[in-house]
Amino acid sequence: MTDLYPSTKYVRRLTAANGWRRELIPDRHGRPVAIVAVRAGPRWTDSVAIEGEDRTVAMRHRTRDDRLTLPSEPDPVGAALWRRDGRCEDVLAELLELPTQ
Repeated sequence: MTDLYPSTKYVRRLTAANGWRRELIPDRHGRPVAIVAVRAGPRWTDSVAIEGEDRTVAMRHRTRDDRLTLPSEPDPVGAALWRRDGRCEDVLAELLELPTQ
């Protein structure tokens, strides 16, 4: 099987078996515009928004049991520990190399 895009080998790792939950986000006409994926572990919560090969954003936050931490919160405790915005292949390669424990 060939990779259609440079990021394909990384996107294929965003599976439930690897702890990821993902959704395809459509526009109001039902056309897909982004893939959003989240992996919540005991220590880190990773999130990814893939708009295309040239635009992907990924973040890592500390997992907090008491409530959901949103990236928009002004609280420094909720601030991202790691954040990247760029080409899908580059962002996912870096994210998937971060320790999971």
